[in-house]
Amino acid sequence: MVGDAGYCPSPLSGQGTSLALVGACVLADELGKRDGGGHAAAFARYETRMRPYVALNQAIAHENASGNPSEESMEKAKNGIALDG
Repeated sequence: MVGDAGYCPSPLSGQGTSLALVGACVLADELGKRDGGGHAAAFARYETRMRPYVALNQAIAHENASGNPSEESMEKAKNGIALDG
C-alpha cells in the first residue's frame, strides 16, 4: 500500500500525495534491485527507507494543529529521503 492508505498522514499534514509518489518510487526502486533477496528483502528495504520519511511527514500534523508548521519541519519532511537508492 502507498499513499493515504499506507502511511495514514493527517489532512493537517498536507503530505498525502507526496508520500504516495515517493512511496511508489521507493517501492519500484527496491523491487527492481537484482540482489537475490527477492520481494521479501525488497519490502524490508522499502520499510527501512520509508519509515523515517513517513514519521517526519506525519509529525507535521502535530505542529500544524495549532497553526502552520515551521519552515524547518517542512524542509526536514521534504528532504527526508534520498530517491537515488
